[in-house]
Amino acid sequence: MSVTGPDRTASKVWTVLTAVVEGTGTFSPDVTWSITSGVGRLSTVTGTSATYVAPFVREDAAVTLQAVSQADPSKVGVFTFTVSRAPAARLMAGTHEGLLSVTSSSQPAPSPQAQKYTLAVVSDTQVVLTPVPGFPKGVLVDVKEDGTLAFPPQESAITLYDKYCQQQQYFIGDGSSSAPGTGTWDDQGNLSLTWILRYERVCTIPGTQVPGAPRYTYTALSTHVFTGVRQPAEPRAPAMVFLADRFTGTYSSSEETTPAHHPPSTGSQTQPLTLHFQQVGATRFLFRQVYPYAEGIPVDVFEDGTFELPPFTYPRVVEAPGCQRQFHVGEVSSLVPGTGTWDDWGNVTLEWVSRSDNACASNDGDDYVTRTTNTFEGKRQVW
Repeated sequence: MSVTGPDRTASKVWTVLTAVVEGTGTFSPDVTWSITSGVGRLSTVTGTSATYVAPFVREDAAVTLQAVSQADPSKVGVFTFTVSRAPAARLMAGTHEGLLSVTSSSQPAPSPQAQKYTLAVVSDTQVVLTPVPGFPKGVLVDVKEDGTLAFPPQESAITLYDKYCQQQQYFIGDGSSSAPGTGTWDDQGNLSLTWILRYERVCTIPGTQVPGAPRYTYTALSTHVFTGVRQPAEPRAPAMVFLADRFTGTYSSSEETTPAHHPPSTGSQTQPLTLHFQQVGATRFLFRQVYPYAEGIPVDVFEDGTFELPPFTYPRVVEAPGCQRQFHVGEVSSLVPGTGTWDDWGNVTLEWVSRSDNACASNDGDDYVTRTTNTFEGKRQVW
């Protein structure tokens, strides 16, 4: 009896392990799977393979799985591997409290003030910092695994100041530096940040608001220094409550169409999309808007921050006299045709395979099958 699989897997990733039972004579190759130590869960389990789903972990975690021969329970295969800690941006995200000092050339330095900042995940290598003056959606910060941070140059939208000053704008950086901000973080939640904020206001002299009137620009530079510590996370609502919302993002698909009597063809598309997650069970949603089917697509939700799309077949629909179409999530033999992830900041990812069977009884040449790989990346809408 032996079990094979990768030596290491990442947080919130699906990993397939395979068991092989060797012997003589006639016997069943099937095994019974279980996790004997460590974190995570088993998803799809067949007679000879199991899909392990890794949770979010802040430190590398060892996991041991066991496969017991159903033909001879005395034959046991054991496999141990490591779940790698989550990426840097997800480790440091959260609410940080500490002291903020702001200095500028035009004003004396005030005493440091208590300040609270939130770092929300954008990707595995980037977070968004809020609140920052002039940037209502926050400021992007690059996160590195070595414990360092960097602010890329950024600028806010141009807004009206008053009737004399037709535009104002904020910038991260003084315009001459490629790294207008830096910082550090560590696994204990300590955070330090330093960045330059530039403010510009373009005005006309009162009484000269006519086309071509002279203008002047007012500029102010300030340096922000924050030192704080990540606070314990506030309890989040259960996943089914937290995720019952709309999500805006990007949908992409890549498909291959195989006609009965013609060469296959391929195609792809990418478009903005809003998904509506509607609860239909204790741990199941339907998400809509992807296909023109009222039923929606079922997705199972797990508190470890993952999704699974079970196989699903829609009723046949008549598209023309004698022509029918039937849509499937997954191939007929698929056990888990789709997976995904979600987090406490409302980011979601979904990936699934689907198949559309099209048949026309009056013309066999019109029969074709379309297989599609679908992906969606989005974020929960803020109302």
